Amino acid sequence: MKHTQMIILGTLIAAFSVLFYPLLLIGTIILGYYKKAFLPDFSDSIYSSGFQHTTAWILLALTLAEGFTGFGAGPQTSYYITLITFGLLNRGTSLQIHIILIALLSFFFILHITSGLGIMLLRRGIRNYYVYEYIIPLTMLILYMFSLYLYVLLV
Repeated sequence: MKHTQMIILGTLIAAFSVLFYPLLLIGTIILGYYKKAFLPDFSDSIYSSGFQHTTAWILLALTLAEGFTGFGAGPQTSYYITLITFGLLNRGTSLQIHIILIALLSFFFILHITSGLGIMLLRRGIRNYYVYEYIIPLTMLILYMFSLYLYVLLV
């Protein structure tokens, strides 16, 4: 499970690269060190059900935070969120956090989808090395770069 936690840490660091670009290098180094993450026979790969469950819980937490900050950024509901958080989340802070969480949410959503795709292919008996080592990670990277492009257009 140690490798899975390092993979999650590396993806979190790489996901924050939108805010501070040198983090992309640090996250990539951590993920590159755990190159076994994309091997389907490795017990701590992204194609394991444990990794799928971990990303699902992270997605749930990010979605709840996204919804909470979305209500905090709204013109009618920001007053109630400010009261609930004792003034920590005002309308401006909620909007900033809401926009920042979009990049993290999209990254973990794409990671969760590619993990599920790999698990589905493994259950169907597809054991081609190139699919799991190159095609799925490249697809994940292209989808994330596209979502970053859309995110940059938003910001």
